[in-house]
Amino acid sequence: MAMGALHIEETTEDGLPALRVENGPLALTIIPALGGKIAAWEDRRRGLSWLWRNPYLPWQPPSPGASYVQEFDLGGWDECFPAIAPGPYPADPWAGTPIPDHGELWSQPWEIQARIEEEKLLIVTGVLEGRSLPYRFERALMLEADRPAVRIRYRVRNRAEHTLYFLWAAHPLFPLMPGTRLLLPGPATGRVATAIGVSPQSTSFSWPRLPVEGGLLDLQEPDPEGGWALKLFLRPAAAWARLIHPTGAWWEIGWRGPITHLGLWINAGGWSGAGTPPYRNLALEPAIGAPDDLGEAMREWGFFGLLPPLQEMEWTLQVTVG
Repeated sequence: MAMGALHIEETTEDGLPALRVENGPLALTIIPALGGKIAAWEDRRRGLSWLWRNPYLPWQPPSPGASYVQEFDLGGWDECFPAIAPGPYPADPWAGTPIPDHGELWSQPWEIQARIEEEKLLIVTGVLEGRSLPYRFERALMLEADRPAVRIRYRVRNRAEHTLYFLWAAHPLFPLMPGTRLLLPGPATGRVATAIGVSPQSTSFSWPRLPVEGGLLDLQEPDPEGGWALKLFLRPAAAWARLIHPTGAWWEIGWRGPITHLGLWINAGGWSGAGTPPYRNLALEPAIGAPDDLGEAMREWGFFGLLPPLQEMEWTLQVTVG
């Protein structure tokens, strides 16, 4: 289906049925069977593909109980809900219910629909019903014709007569290359949640320099050959972050609603969960709650999402490419 700059096409991506949508400057590819994954985010004006792809893992539909880091850390953009780290749900009446690694949205097929309204707006809606907890999760991608931007609206409804506690994070992965830079509105405070191959002097720090044994790490322009990996949670002065490509092109994400943190994963050749050579990538993750473990978020950090019985919550992201 095509209307002017707006175009919807059924296609395949690595052998899986996919939906490719275009609005002129941008093209996105979504794979319903991989949890509604945004597999590609292309700037057609520059011939630039933004999202990282894992070169070692095959693309295949997930089976129940599959491991995210061992088999499905494929790249692209996933949604993490109702938590990010694996662990037991921490509250009644579902206490002890296991939450999979990176949540449960990535491992289930989504119902995806796309439409064009008045030749001006392309909308891709993805919907999923919770498997282990009673919720309905909805994401709508909205692309206006000829604009290098995508607005993303989220809506989660609690279907139970009990309060639902949760964490959510967007999980877009980008290649980490020499000259890749991160720009945040300052000042920004940070907290280290995970450190691999490096020893921070403190869990709290001021962006962008992290004191570590042996000196300072410049997180604004990380060295891809550093041999370390970090998961951080930041509280920027304003609700946006920008990733700058070595060519000078940029990818900016902003947010509105109950988002509490910007999660930041930087893997400078320090980690792989699949027994492959280490990855060089990073993730910009607007998040509701912190850190990645829901129990720890509720007991220690004090940042988490809360949905009263039979209520719903909305929030939005805006991604602009320049």
